[in-house]
Amino acid sequence: MTGLPTSSLQPTSLQHFLAEQYTAELQAFRSMLDSVPAEAFAAAGLGHSPAWHALHIAEWVRLTVLQDRTPNYHHLGWEDKPWVGPMGTEAAPLNEQADKTAILAQLDSVGAEAAAYLAAASDAEMQGMTFSPSAPTGERPRLAALGLHVRHIAYHRGQVALSRKEQE
Repeated sequence: MTGLPTSSLQPTSLQHFLAEQYTAELQAFRSMLDSVPAEAFAAAGLGHSPAWHALHIAEWVRLTVLQDRTPNYHHLGWEDKPWVGPMGTEAAPLNEQADKTAILAQLDSVGAEAAAYLAAASDAEMQGMTFSPSAPTGERPRLAALGLHVRHIAYHRGQVALSRKEQE
């Protein structure tokens, strides 16, 4: 903060802060995915392929941030749980064998939509409870869910990085 005039510091709303955090983490995740050669993108490493990780995060951003309940989820990672069944009754927009460019475009599109939603969200939209299957009651406070989800993106970025090191 030294060297900056106080008048140039603008307060940041919670919504803009969240939008910035999602944008930053998704950009870091995207950079890691970009480092994976196209021919290795659908190859599993440490359990899942980079393509799966990208689709997984795109789906969780849709579910957690956008609260999109379109029943075409196939990469949530909990497909053996009863609550996932009704969420995957339609075909997935993309699968792991799709072109790397298409998968990354999907991730970018969902990420941009999420950042725009968060930046424009009302205070009321940031309050209350939201669906969170890993919580004991199946839901958690909206802000807590959003914070956990940013860390979830970072976790999967690390998984892709570890997988890349294993393959070198």
